[in-house]
Amino acid sequence: MDIDVAGVESPVRFTFTWQEGRITDITTNSPPINHFLGFLQLSRAYNTWVNYGQDLKAFFSVVSKPPEEVARADCLVFMKDQTQSGYADATLNRRLAAVSSLFSELSLFDPTRFPVNPVSSSPRRYRLYPSRQSLYRRQPQRVPDIVSVDDLQTFLAALPSWRDRSLVWLMWMSCLRISEALNIRFQDIECSHRRIRIPEAKWGHARTVFMDRFTFAALNRYLDEERGHLFPEVDHIFVAFKGRARGRPLTVNAVQKMLRYYAEQCELPHLHAHLFRHTGISQLVQQGMSEPALRQFVGHRRPESLTPYLHLCDEFVEREFHQAQAGFDLSQWLGEGLPGGAP
Repeated sequence: MDIDVAGVESPVRFTFTWQEGRITDITTNSPPINHFLGFLQLSRAYNTWVNYGQDLKAFFSVVSKPPEEVARADCLVFMKDQTQSGYADATLNRRLAAVSSLFSELSLFDPTRFPVNPVSSSPRRYRLYPSRQSLYRRQPQRVPDIVSVDDLQTFLAALPSWRDRSLVWLMWMSCLRISEALNIRFQDIECSHRRIRIPEAKWGHARTVFMDRFTFAALNRYLDEERGHLFPEVDHIFVAFKGRARGRPLTVNAVQKMLRYYAEQCELPHLHAHLFRHTGISQLVQQGMSEPALRQFVGHRRPESLTPYLHLCDEFVEREFHQAQAGFDLSQWLGEGLPGGAP
């Protein structure tokens, strides 16, 4: 079914095609934008393609011009609108990055019509080191929040099904993004090694993750006691059991609503899906999992992406420091001992 989601006042109209809770096509009435969206669909991960489509829709809903007429001043108008609407700097920067990527591709596709990128000549630099010419706002490196053990226990106890508990455990203990957990199919699971193949990961890089024995046990109980022989034609592990979506794969929106409902019931309004992944990564860092293995496991491409997690436990840093220093014997340098009478 096709749904036109753009406002009539914008010269660029976006149409998102949905099928069984999943976007299958994004088109516009602008050939240059269609070229860019087609390029993304072929070269990037599904979620990147969808997110860029939604961010570009937000931009052209404010900037009522075709891409050929967009100038730097229009980007400033968009920034002002997003600020007045209360969007965070991170959201604004992400949307500007989508616009910048659009014009970077169009400058290669048709340099005569698109000679200048109105946002920045280096779209990937905004995150930490925006250039003076770029429009990206400098933002501090974000510190990931985590969920306490007590809050995790309270929340898991409130969930009514093994399906929902399995999803939370996969996002927490296996550090999966919500979309990665929902895209798991039966053929992606290898039970003998408790591992899952993630074919549609962020940045388009497939990877393998593993389940601890508790997550594996919860998943088995869901499949045995709740899914059973229902919906044999559906390859996805996690499906809806009620309403009009019964028998269809669960959607990100449906799970987010479920999490929000039970978080409110438990008086944990701050809780959301990505906190489980943050918590799992933080725990693996603090338990000393090697950086190369951890980056491969969680799907991080850059070494610095793990840095924010190190702040979460000063005791972990202290333990690593003393362990590293234990191999040094400086007693011969101290003579009579340390100042103040210390041995």
